[in-house]
Amino acid sequence: MKAPEKIVCRSTLLAACLLVLGSPVTSWSQGSAGQAGEFLRWGTGAKAMGLGRAFTSIADDASAMYWNPAGMAALDQVGGTFMFMHMPMQEGSSVNYLAGAIPLRLFFAQNHDPGSFVRGLQELKLGVGVLWHSLGDFQLFDRNAAPVAGNAGASADQSAVYISASYPLNLFFRGFGRRSALARAFAGKLDIGFTTKLVHQDLFGTGVSATSFDLGFKYAHHSGIFNVGLALRDFNSPRFSRGNGAFPDEIPANGVIGVSLQPPLWQLNGLTLSFDYGFLTPAQRDHDTMFGLEYNLASLNSEWPVKLRLGSNSNHESLTFGISFSPEELLGHDWVPSADWTYGNDRSRFDAVGARYSFSVDRNPFTARYWYLAAEAELSQFNCHHLTAGDVSERALTYLRNAESAKNTGKRAFRYEAALRRADLEFFSALQSKDGFESKGPDLRLIKAMKRVGRYYTSQSRRAMQMDSGRAELDSEAYLRSFLNYVQAMILAGENEAALTAIRAQGRSWGRHLDLSQQLSQNPAFFAAAHYVEAYALYSQDLKAEAVQLLTKSIPEMPQARFLLGHIYFLEGNYQDVLNVLDGFDLNAGHLTDGLFLPFTGDCTFGDEVLFLRAVSLYKLSDPEHLMNALTEFAKIPRFFPKSDLGKFLTNHNELLANLTDAYEAGNFESLNERIEKMIQAYVKTFSNGTLLERHYSFNLN
Repeated sequence: MKAPEKIVCRSTLLAACLLVLGSPVTSWSQGSAGQAGEFLRWGTGAKAMGLGRAFTSIADDASAMYWNPAGMAALDQVGGTFMFMHMPMQEGSSVNYLAGAIPLRLFFAQNHDPGSFVRGLQELKLGVGVLWHSLGDFQLFDRNAAPVAGNAGASADQSAVYISASYPLNLFFRGFGRRSALARAFAGKLDIGFTTKLVHQDLFGTGVSATSFDLGFKYAHHSGIFNVGLALRDFNSPRFSRGNGAFPDEIPANGVIGVSLQPPLWQLNGLTLSFDYGFLTPAQRDHDTMFGLEYNLASLNSEWPVKLRLGSNSNHESLTFGISFSPEELLGHDWVPSADWTYGNDRSRFDAVGARYSFSVDRNPFTARYWYLAAEAELSQFNCHHLTAGDVSERALTYLRNAESAKNTGKRAFRYEAALRRADLEFFSALQSKDGFESKGPDLRLIKAMKRVGRYYTSQSRRAMQMDSGRAELDSEAYLRSFLNYVQAMILAGENEAALTAIRAQGRSWGRHLDLSQQLSQNPAFFAAAHYVEAYALYSQDLKAEAVQLLTKSIPEMPQARFLLGHIYFLEGNYQDVLNVLDGFDLNAGHLTDGLFLPFTGDCTFGDEVLFLRAVSLYKLSDPEHLMNALTEFAKIPRFFPKSDLGKFLTNHNELLANLTDAYEAGNFESLNERIEKMIQAYVKTFSNGTLLERHYSFNLN
C-alpha cells in the first residue's frame, strides 16, 4: 500500500497541532503560539494566574519552580508543600502541573540550636515538579480523508520535568556594609534559585528532548513591606529538533522582573499589590505587563481563611478573578490544605478556557510557635554587651518575621508576640545606631529613630494582634519587657508625657490594654524596673522633686535607682546628699539591670559614673588643699574600669587625668578647677541626651 502523501488532522484539533508544530500564527494570538516550547509559557498555579501572572516577586508555593525558583525561600514559612494544578485548554486538551518542594530544615525541625554546618544546610530548599500538556489520542487521515492504517490512537504530548533549588545569599554577605546607613535601610533577605528543566515532546511517536535552565532572585525587605523578584527562564535558549533533525527549534529565553507591595497602612492591612514586566521576550513578541492584587480576609478576622484576587496582563488574560480557601488546623496541627480557583478572560483562542484550579497541601512543622521559639533561642543570651557591640541578631529577626507570617499558631498569640519581639529588636537597633551619631545639642536623628520605634510598637503589633484575634495566651514576662522597652523608647524620643501616661496606666493604654499591675506586684524585678523608668521619665521632664520622691520611697536599694538619685542630687548642687546616697555603693553591682537601658552606656555599667559623681562631689566640697581626695577618686575610674566610657574619656582626651594631676602638683589650682569644670559640663551634657558613650563626650582644653 502506498504511503499517504499528506497527513491532516481533524479540524477540531487544528489549534492544538499549531501549538505542537510551532507554526506561525496571526499577531492577535501572539501570546499563545508560534514558537518551540510554548507550553512552558502558559503558566501554572491558580494563585499565580489569579494575580494576572504577576507572581515573580511573590512565588511562595510549589509553583515557584516555574515562576521564580528563588521563591522557594518561602518554604521556611510553608514547610513541605505539594501542589496539583489543572488548566483546561481548547478542544479538550489540558495542562497539568504536579510538584513538591521541601526545605532541608524539615529534617531538623526539632533542633533549635544546630551547629554552623547544619544551620547552613537547613537553608537549602529543593523541589521537583512535572508540567505536561496532552492533546489526547486521535486518528490520522490522509489527503483523501481516509484513516491511516496503524495510526489509531496516535497522540501528541509535551512535558517538562523541573528540578529546582534555592539558597539565601545573605549567608555569604553577612556583615558586608553592615555599619552603613544605606545597608541598614535596605537590609533584608536575598535568595537565589536555579531550575533545570528536562523538556520532552512526542509528536505522533517521534520524541525529541532538550535541557533548559532558569535562574531567579528574590529580595524581601526587612520591613515586610515590599519584595522584588527577577527570573530568567530558558536563558540558555536550548535547541532540539523534530523527526530527523530537519526542523531545528530553539526555545527562546525570556526574563521577567517584578515587585510586590504590602502597604503599611492599617486601613489596607491584608492587601498585596504586585506588578511584573517582561523585559526579555521571544522574537516578535510584545513586552508583557502584568498586574495583580490580593486581599486576605484573615487580616480582618483569623477565622476567615479566605483570599480574594484580581489580575490582568497585556498578552494573555484581560481580567482574572481568583479565590483561595486555606483553613488552618483542618487536618491537624502540621497540615495546611489550600484550594485555589481562578477564572480568566483570555485574549487568544489558543489560551486556557475559563476556569483553572489548583490544590495544595503543606506539611508545616514550621508554625508560628516553631519560629518564635527559634528566635527566643537566639535571643536567650542577648544582653547589653551584644547591643553595644552592634550584635543585633539578624537570624533572630528572620525567625521573627517567619513567625509573623506563619500559619497554625494554635491557642497562643505567637504572631503578635513575634511582632513585639521585632519591635524590641528595632529598639535595640536604634540604641546601637547612637554609636555613630554626633552629639551636638539634641540628637535629632536619635529622636527620629525612637519615634519610629514607638510607631512600630503600635502599628506592627496592632496588625499582628488582628491576625491573632481570639488567641489570648501570651508570654507575660516577655510582654512586660516589651512594654518597658516601649516606654524607654518614648523617653529617648523626647515624648516624656506619653511615657508617663503609659507607665502610670500600667499597660492599660498600650498593646492589648492589659492591666499589668498584678503582674508587676508579683515580680520584684519588673516592679523595680517600672518605677525606675517612671522616675527617669519624671527626671527627663524636669520633675526632679517627684523623681526623687519615687526613687527614695519605692526602690531605695536598687543600684540603678541610687545612681539616678545621686545624679539628680548632683544637678541640684546637693553634693553631700550625693556622697550620702552613694556611700558604700558596691561597684560590682553597677551594671545595667536586664531590660533597662537608661542612660545607655557603651560599657553596660554605671560604676564608673558612680565614681565620677563621688569625685566631683568631693571636689565641690573640698578646699584647694584637700583636692587630692577628689583626684584619687577620679584616678579610680580608669583603674577599676579601664575600658569604660569615662575611663577612656579621662585617658584618651589629651591625657586629661594626667594633666589634672600635673596641675595639682604644680599648685596651678586655677587650671585644675577650669579643667574639672569642663569635665563636669561634658558629663552633664552627655547625660542629658540619654547616653553616656565615650565618643559623645566633648572636651576642649582651650
